[in-house]
Amino acid sequence: MSSRSPQKDFHKYWSSVKPQLDEGCRQWIPELSRDLPLEQRESLYQTLEAGKRIRGCLVCLISEALVGKIEDAIPRAVAIECIQAASLIHDDYVDQDRIRRYRAATWTLEGSRRAVLLGDLIFATAIQKLVEMSREDGLLITQAIATMAKGAYQEPLTPSTLTHAISQGTYRPELYNHIIRLKTGALFGTASKLGAVAAHASREMMQHAFEFGARLGEAYQLADDLHEVMQLDEQAKDMPTKMARLAPVLLYFCPERNSQLLGLLGAAEKGDRKWIAHALTDLKFRMTQEIHVRLDLAIKEIKDFPANPYTRLLRAAPLEVVRMQEHGLPTTPDHVRAKPDSSRL
Repeated sequence: MSSRSPQKDFHKYWSSVKPQLDEGCRQWIPELSRDLPLEQRESLYQTLEAGKRIRGCLVCLISEALVGKIEDAIPRAVAIECIQAASLIHDDYVDQDRIRRYRAATWTLEGSRRAVLLGDLIFATAIQKLVEMSREDGLLITQAIATMAKGAYQEPLTPSTLTHAISQGTYRPELYNHIIRLKTGALFGTASKLGAVAAHASREMMQHAFEFGARLGEAYQLADDLHEVMQLDEQAKDMPTKMARLAPVLLYFCPERNSQLLGLLGAAEKGDRKWIAHALTDLKFRMTQEIHVRLDLAIKEIKDFPANPYTRLLRAAPLEVVRMQEHGLPTTPDHVRAKPDSSRL
């Protein structure tokens, strides 16, 4: 490794691994498209060729930090990237998002039926490939898919159902933390644990690797959600739908806004919107603070990893991975960074 900062070296590492993962994903396409007409293969190319390969990079970096061989990590990393691609196909359809990575979402091109089945095809192929590697690999990936599905299934869906739950006192604000743990934390954690499996690490190190990835995944999701809530405009149209998507975040971090939120979830959109700007200021502070808490927790999980250049990069990875999002991460000065609050985690 060079004498540059760990942050720059992490990006150099990621830049060297990403092309290998891109090529690995391309090599899946002939198998996935077997028995499919030529005109149906384009969706596979678009789906598997995009992405930053962050989770796959983690598989490789964890493996090398635990003195594994990168050639053993790459197939597992490619499988994780394909699982991520399949989950995004399903998420975009469920959320009715029409754009993904500056392209039309798969369901808008292929229709809902084909999009869902394409995601299923990728999931099934990833499971098959990892089962062929080892029973443990197969168990890890199936557990990850099941856990992600459980998280997605518990997400609030419509303004009316959410309004009813809040009004009746049956909505639990901690559901937000629970869901990001299941949906995003689980896949990041599984990616990291697969890296430890590739390195034939001990059970203890495998669990530390999983917890490292899980905390990093939660921070990554928090940063993504923070970006979305900061785009909220008090003049926005279709406010009930927008607030239904952001309500779990608001209810978790700003429970004092409960009654105001109910007003904007109403179909008549008659709620007072003047509070939004002030609420966003509170949210930005609290969420940025929480992101850094999770990043600190992630780094603590690898304190007993072998002392080598890859572990040095791994310590720099959490903050850099979150910053690699297109919208970045607001900084929180050290003097306002909170200690981990175990009651919220």
